[in-house]
Amino acid sequence: MALAALPPLRPAQAAGADPGAHAWVSASAGAGKTQLLAARVLRLLLDGAAPERLLALTFTKAAAAEMQARVLGRLAYWAGASPGEIAADLRALGLTPSVGFAATS
Repeated sequence: MALAALPPLRPAQAAGADPGAHAWVSASAGAGKTQLLAARVLRLLLDGAAPERLLALTFTKAAAAEMQARVLGRLAYWAGASPGEIAADLRALGLTPSVGFAATS
């Protein structure tokens, strides 16, 4: 299943997705909370966090299922993606891929 490229995080979202920051997210519907929380979980995993140590709370089962689907879907996508596709996603998450990382695509 091909996934669309990750949309770049807006500055406030990038700050909230930073694994070094403690974050509480509260915003109106459609503001990008799920994108932010999924990006934060991905960044935490990329930073070496143990998956069993992560906790993300939502108010509905639907929101939790959507966040889970986004994170697991992106991880599965990366397993078969080219280095260039992964590098583009890392940049969208606010990260800088290693020098030469995308050169092998």
